[in-house]
Amino acid sequence: MQTQNSAAAEGTARMPHFDQLLSQIALTHPALRDTAQKLEISWSSGDARDLELSDLLASCIQDCVAAGMFPLSGVLDAFDSFSKDFFERQVDFLRSGEYRAKDYSEVVKAVYSDPAYMCTVYYPALVLSYLCAPNYRYIFRQLDSATAGWRDLGCRRVLDLAGGHGLLLLHTLHQLPEAVGIEVDLSASAQTFSQRLQQVTGWGEGRFECQVRDFFDADPSLVEPFDVAICCELLEHLPEPRRALQALHAHLRPGGRLFVTAAIRMESIDHLTLFKTTSEVAGLLDAAGFDVLADHSVPFVLNRPSSPERWQRQLADSTMPATFVAECRRR
Repeated sequence: MQTQNSAAAEGTARMPHFDQLLSQIALTHPALRDTAQKLEISWSSGDARDLELSDLLASCIQDCVAAGMFPLSGVLDAFDSFSKDFFERQVDFLRSGEYRAKDYSEVVKAVYSDPAYMCTVYYPALVLSYLCAPNYRYIFRQLDSATAGWRDLGCRRVLDLAGGHGLLLLHTLHQLPEAVGIEVDLSASAQTFSQRLQQVTGWGEGRFECQVRDFFDADPSLVEPFDVAICCELLEHLPEPRRALQALHAHLRPGGRLFVTAAIRMESIDHLTLFKTTSEVAGLLDAAGFDVLADHSVPFVLNRPSSPERWQRQLADSTMPATFVAECRRR
């Protein structure tokens, strides 16, 4: 019988964009090419859809480069810099037990208010992460799986809170051809980048909007309740994550779905709230009026855990960074 890893290795031959992109990456960053290949084999489910998503993401990145959104060399250097900074910060966090960032206004000024940094470094590196980082790769696949259920439920209105680059909302609209989507983000760079990404991909044409404003300020366009909300990799960036979840609850219809992720024990230049366990995030969701329908939380490891027991042990390991990933329902 063919093993899952050998099947995945053979499957890469059916991913022309993925193979081509990795060949281009290898010219200047062979180690990153090797990482992406290892992730593809180790984390593959063996399902044909898994291969399709890898090729889709690779094609998206190639199209962005061809359209001049960012040079491939630039995004590779940005990802490399992000990775080195992450591991250096992670070591420091394990020693101190604290994140370095303390003040939200300082983070906004130093990071989110710098359009050149956001559009040529921050967002491109995050988009590449969906191919080259295990947690982001996993998030994209869980979101894709969730959209099938949303389609069956007839979901037509989708809200993305601080979606930044816009990739997740645009992919959702691509999967839900009858839906409209609104992204709300404080950074004007999010609007610039996500609208350009929509033009490059063609996903959600005429059905996508990015509003630059504070989500907590009332807006008439958000009066009608949403069927689905996406809140990915945001809660750890906020000084009051509970407030964001309460606001999302208020904007969803009863029974509406929330796809949410959060970094656990994972340092970054703009992480403020430290979640030490996945249960902390689950507790915030419960207090805000959400029921967790499916918890897909994942440890940050290059090789997929070999058993459910090992998966849970790694999630519980206080020295292991992880990502809370869940689909929820508004009570």
